[in-house]
Amino acid sequence: MRPAVGSLPLLLLFILVTACATPLSTEQPPARHVILISIDGLRPEFYLDSGYPAPILRKLAASGARAQTVEPVFPSNTNPSHATILTGLRPNRHGIIFNVRFEADGTRGGWYEDASELRAPSLWMWARTAGLRTASLNWPTTHFAQIDLLVTGGDYPANEAGLAKLAQATTTGLFDLARVTPSVAALKDDVTWDALMAATAAGLVRRAQPHLLLLHLDQTDHFQHQHGRDADEVKRAVGRVDGHLASILEAVSEAGLSSRTAVVVTGDHGFSNVRQEVFPNYLLARAGLRGCPKPGATWRATAHVAGGSAAVFVNPRGDARATQAAESALRAAGAGRYAIVPRAELDALGAMEGAAFALDAVSGYAMGDACNRGLSRPASGGQHGYLPSRAEMATGFVAAGAGVRAEVTLPAMRLIDVAPTVARLLGLPARPADGRILTEILQ
Repeated sequence: MRPAVGSLPLLLLFILVTACATPLSTEQPPARHVILISIDGLRPEFYLDSGYPAPILRKLAASGARAQTVEPVFPSNTNPSHATILTGLRPNRHGIIFNVRFEADGTRGGWYEDASELRAPSLWMWARTAGLRTASLNWPTTHFAQIDLLVTGGDYPANEAGLAKLAQATTTGLFDLARVTPSVAALKDDVTWDALMAATAAGLVRRAQPHLLLLHLDQTDHFQHQHGRDADEVKRAVGRVDGHLASILEAVSEAGLSSRTAVVVTGDHGFSNVRQEVFPNYLLARAGLRGCPKPGATWRATAHVAGGSAAVFVNPRGDARATQAAESALRAAGAGRYAIVPRAELDALGAMEGAAFALDAVSGYAMGDACNRGLSRPASGGQHGYLPSRAEMATGFVAAGAGVRAEVTLPAMRLIDVAPTVARLLGLPARPADGRILTEILQ
């Protein structure tokens, strides 16, 4: 049974800032419990447009605070964005530059997964320092994080080996505490995985009552990648996620925590529809600046693809001739497919550390990593990773509950503003951040 949401105070949560730990504020925090729910690929339309089946999310947006647009970071991808949510810093400061690492030999590395790769303190660190109980479910870059109750995000194949891998990535006894039993069927896809994580979150709210709970839901991202922004599959995914939100709010009510809980629902990036895929490494290989299919030991320039954009690295780093040669090879063929983003603009965005420059695909195009498929080919579905100034990259933000003003609309905010605001809600002292405290939504 869904709760009467109007009776549930909720919050605005996002996450913290960065810096050295300092003592907890002596003032009573506006919210004793904060739940941050990240909906991957959340767009403002999901709660501003009644055409999406999200009555619970719209109820929160109407009764609390909501943003009409939220500016992501660059590249507008999952892992850099989630690290920004937790620190209030741009990627070049928190250290999660892309989804996957760029290696010194010019190849693509593994995903940024380990918490040790963060170069700045994050929300769970601040909360633990203040003596608060923390929980995190499926949040990116949390492997080996010092979180009290933890399920790290990852690829858990739907078989017995996947269940064993999940057990290794989970705090001992967590699922028993939540009264949830993982199964092979629960690992089938993003839909069943989201359901498992949402049920676990609700169980932890009822029985562990963490002061800070982080939850990342995947499926809205998956279906927008597969089918584009406005497919029926996307709307159905939004409806399922809204149901998960309802179950968590019901758990808050049943635990008697409504008057002390703030709930924030945030996104990480928007989406753009794709018709063509372009391959900048084809041009760099043709110009003799890298090998194909691998860059090779003598590579001079290569493109590290990040969805709708790509960082162009040169070897050795900072080599002016290699930079000029790469830009010349890419500029002429790029007309109508992508734009050059100079290093000075990347510095202003706090983005793509070490890259000579970047490429931002034009509307309808996405970047591909291959060097042996020609310059471009037809594609479909949706993509993100583009410059944050692109309107379609806007993500969303909704907050309600303890410490949050009612019926507040923000015309615009930035992802970097979330952490400082959450720190204030939790009664933590302000920390150096690239964003600001959203005082206009706080009581």
